[in-house]
Formats: sequence, structure tokens, C-alpha cells
Amino acid sequence: MRIRTLYLKVNDLKGASLFWENLLQIKPHKCFDTWHEFRCENINLGLLLNDFGDTVQGSNCVPVFEFPDAILPSYIDRATQLGATIVFDGLMDEHILSIVFSDPFGNEFELSKFHD
Repeated sequence: MRIRTLYLKVNDLKGASLFWENLLQIKPHKCFDTWHEFRCENINLGLLLNDFGDTVQGSNCVPVFEFPDAILPSYIDRATQLGATIVFDGLMDEHILSIVFSDPFGNEFELSKFHD
């Protein structure tokens, strides 16, 4: 078994897609009116337009992106510059090694050092 896609429900598909495109520095490989999808090596990150009245918003899934130590700071800086806010910083904690952000649309995500 494998997880093929994790997706976030968003109210602003264009804005959320632009945020993730700029953060990850990749273009979505699928773009439809209500769905954008980014290929992140072995898993896809999808954005689903919440045009069906779902009242749940933000943090319904927390994707974790791992990076080598040398490039992680550039992703942290980019996330902040794009308007993400820090929810929890456990980057220097040897048991956590990640920093949790909330994107401008309320979805949380983690940027992490490689670890087991």
C-alpha cells in the first residue's frame, strides 16, 4: 500500500496554489477549476476548492516536508516571506527536528530536517 495523495480543502484555490507553487518552487502538474495537484516525489499534494459548503477550514491535514539541513533554511525563509506564520518551532529539539507553520489560508504544514 502507498499513500498517493494528501489534499487540503481551500476556499481560495488560486491563492493557495500560488502559495504552494512559490514555497515548493514547482508548478502543479494537474490544474482543473476545482483541483490543483503538486507532485512531491513519492506523494502528491492536492488542493481542493471548497465550493461545496464544507465548514471545516484549515489544519484538516498536516503534511510534513523533509529537507537536507543545507537547504531547509531557505524553505523556512520562503515560507515566512510568503505569509506563513510559525505555530511551533521544534527545529532544535532533537526529538522533533521540525517547525510547524500555518499558511495564509489556515492550513498547517511542517518543514523538517531528515530523520527517522
